[in-house]
Amino acid sequence: MGTIVRRNERSWAIEIITQINLMLQGLGLKIKCAGGESTISVNKKSMFPDVLLFEDEAQNRRLQGWELKMPDVLITDEALIKDAARKAKALGLNSFVIWNFTYGKLYIKGTDDTFYEAKAWTGTGNIKTRPDVTTYKNEWVPVIRDIIMTVNEYLVNGEISTAPITEALTDNLLTEIVQRNKGLVAENLRTEVSNSMIMERKMKVWWNAFQQEYEKDETNMYSAYAKTILINWANRIMFANLIKKYHNCADLIKYIDNSTSPEEGNEIIDQIISQGDFYNVFHKIDYNDLIPEDTWVDIIDYNQFLYNSKVENIDQSVLQDLLEGTVNTAKREIRGQFSTPFWLADLLCQITVENWNGHCADLCSGTGTIAKAIINNKMNRLKSAEDTFATTWISDKHAYPLQISNIALTSIESLNIPINMFQSDIFDVEAGKEVIIKNPADGLDLVRQIPAFSAVISNFPFVKYNNIASDEYEHIKKCADAIKVNTGISFKLGKTDLYMFLPFKIYELLEENGRLGIILSNSWLGTDVGKDFYNALLYYYDIQSVVLSNCGRWFENADVVATLLVMQKKKISLPDKSKKINFCLTQKELKNLDSEQLESLISCIVLKEELDSSLIKMKSYTVGEIISVLAKGISLNALFHNIDWMQDINEKLIPISDNFTMVRGERKGWNDMFYINGACNIETDHLVPMLKTPRNIKNFIAEPDRKAFCCKNSIDELKSLGHEGALKWIEKFSGLCNEKGKPLTESIHHTQKEAWYQMSDDSKADFVTAINPDKRLFVAKLAQQALIDQRLTALAMKDNTEQKDLLFALLNSLYGMFAIEAIGFGRGLGVLDASKDRFARINMINPKMISEEDKKTIIELFHHVVKRGVMDVERELKDEAREKFDREVLRAIGKEHLYEDIKNSILSMQKTRQAVNNKYKQNEVNR
Repeated sequence: MGTIVRRNERSWAIEIITQINLMLQGLGLKIKCAGGESTISVNKKSMFPDVLLFEDEAQNRRLQGWELKMPDVLITDEALIKDAARKAKALGLNSFVIWNFTYGKLYIKGTDDTFYEAKAWTGTGNIKTRPDVTTYKNEWVPVIRDIIMTVNEYLVNGEISTAPITEALTDNLLTEIVQRNKGLVAENLRTEVSNSMIMERKMKVWWNAFQQEYEKDETNMYSAYAKTILINWANRIMFANLIKKYHNCADLIKYIDNSTSPEEGNEIIDQIISQGDFYNVFHKIDYNDLIPEDTWVDIIDYNQFLYNSKVENIDQSVLQDLLEGTVNTAKREIRGQFSTPFWLADLLCQITVENWNGHCADLCSGTGTIAKAIINNKMNRLKSAEDTFATTWISDKHAYPLQISNIALTSIESLNIPINMFQSDIFDVEAGKEVIIKNPADGLDLVRQIPAFSAVISNFPFVKYNNIASDEYEHIKKCADAIKVNTGISFKLGKTDLYMFLPFKIYELLEENGRLGIILSNSWLGTDVGKDFYNALLYYYDIQSVVLSNCGRWFENADVVATLLVMQKKKISLPDKSKKINFCLTQKELKNLDSEQLESLISCIVLKEELDSSLIKMKSYTVGEIISVLAKGISLNALFHNIDWMQDINEKLIPISDNFTMVRGERKGWNDMFYINGACNIETDHLVPMLKTPRNIKNFIAEPDRKAFCCKNSIDELKSLGHEGALKWIEKFSGLCNEKGKPLTESIHHTQKEAWYQMSDDSKADFVTAINPDKRLFVAKLAQQALIDQRLTALAMKDNTEQKDLLFALLNSLYGMFAIEAIGFGRGLGVLDASKDRFARINMINPKMISEEDKKTIIELFHHVVKRGVMDVERELKDEAREKFDREVLRAIGKEHLYEDIKNSILSMQKTRQAVNNKYKQNEVNR
């Protein structure tokens, strides 16, 4: 690689380092030596100061950095000061010196995290040009000595502090590399893609797989991949420098210097792989050599800084901290929103694995947190590193996660022990299949046969059905076909998330009675697809426990609520209705539990006993009981709460469909034409009341908020009627096109029996409610029949219009509120996910069970509730008028004794759902 060497400045920096080291001999100062020669920039602003002062000869404890300029550069330049401050912060230092052979300045960080000028030095005034530096060397050398002595005084009195190298290496420098170079690399990738169709396709396939991992941080494919390239280089360089004391081949990393190119850097690392393995750490990712020269200089500087800092000589325990710190920083930089917290991984392992001597695996390893938890737990029990690693298996579809996993699993004590780690799509993993791993001691191939696993523990990828990669489609189709044959249940391809297929693939990999512990989105607890998933699982597994948080999300970066699911393999057969499933609600933040509380929590889940209700609340239901509950339109999500009382009220319930028809909202595809908000000249014959906006449903009586254009006449009929307003309205849109340039006359959805401008007004609603309610659970009555928008759930009376007021009351009774809350699941921001289809299957109190006299009383009491308006559920259920009404409804059907149970179920479900939202809001405040 060609470089532009600023030989004059570089040589003077080396001269100053030499002079300082000569001065320090025999003085016994806190400053022991100076260094920095290896990272003096040759063609750009360096990541590192020109001179570094150290507290130890090994150069592991940095004291201060100096920025050197020639006399023709003013040291008052703001950009220079800012850059020097940046370097100090990157190295964890609280001071720096700027020197240009004429003037010197010492800056120290203040309490406000900014640097202030603490001391200044002036030379004799003879040095004004670059040649003067040589001529008047005897004049500036004493000033350097004075600076050294002054800095030492500040060190002694504590105003300048020492920074161990570990602090910078585990966080600051990797972040600095990424932030300095992400944009440069991204732009370079964008340029290169324009020259290569293959590269463009590969990048897009990668982005499709990983986009969700970056969506909290990077929305641009090139920036995201640039970050991955930079971390790939930084991790490889860091790891090689850390292990070179234990693996001589890693010492080859020193040859990545100013004389090499990125391609040659990859070749050097390939030599390390061939001699000592760690393939998953050192393996290059695609296009990592497509980086600009300035970025490569930073990577070289980083490597030389590490190499000359002799990090391999740091104490073993500190080296282990460095490895873990590297993993944590890489995870944070990628912002993997679904990266498993260690405390969650550890809990999942301990409630899943029954036999720690058996083979355990994570086949969707991501960044290796679960695999690390498996190894830690095995080590605590088996006490043998060899046995631990021999019975632990790790794989992932992608190379980058395996790099992080390999670093995460590496310990200094076990550097020479082979790790059963391989790259594979989980659908391609087969028991008995051979995989090749490397022996880290000598780099030789080891052939290992994948065993049947006693336990698989994984955080399944949260890939929505519309993001499933094309190469996965055949896998999931084959899986869906097998499920259909074995269970009769059809999984709808294109509607089923990827994770739902994985337990059925893993079933093939488990030994008899093997166990599966997984982390899933909670959506399966409340959706129709989730119900199919649950029913199919019962043919393959005995479900042991389902665990949900009652105090906030486990994945704070993701708007997803997660569940833990623990199952045991059985012979594929009809579900055993007598088997019990444990539903567990954790009552405290898992990450804050001490060891004693964690042990107690694990015991509760494993033994299926609520030993400590302050840690966990548990409900157990038989498969038969769950079938009965689901038949009433209740979701699996409700089973975490006490709904035993439902057996007592079942005979008083009927499907809501006995009295109502679900009304589908209109959707024509061009709202501006069909939804009219405000005045218009269209004849009233063609205008129908409409409710469009959910936020306008504020009370028990809902008013339409606009008119809908519903014209049933042909153009000729409109002309004969003289309806110029309608004709002009149609004409206004007849020449327009949609966003894709297609004429509205062709793009607006219509049937053969209607013209493009026609919309039916047949589906008018009597009652309406929000699809995703939050803290208020109610059904509103429309002040007049109206069309409704598709974002609303609406009901039309079937018959018995004289019963309208009673049905209105029953829909909003205590059981009606429970039915709404119990049909869905909580989303990541706390709202209820409750679809129209699920609402259509709920049960309501049978109005035929109520006497004529009780009907009048119920309607009158409900009138008082309507009059005072809708309140949040918690306030609603404390209201005296509400309680009188609810008790009267239950008394009328002989079930008043269930009042407290139903009320507590609603409050419990609301608390769990809203706990996520409250945690989210608190995090926003804390930020």
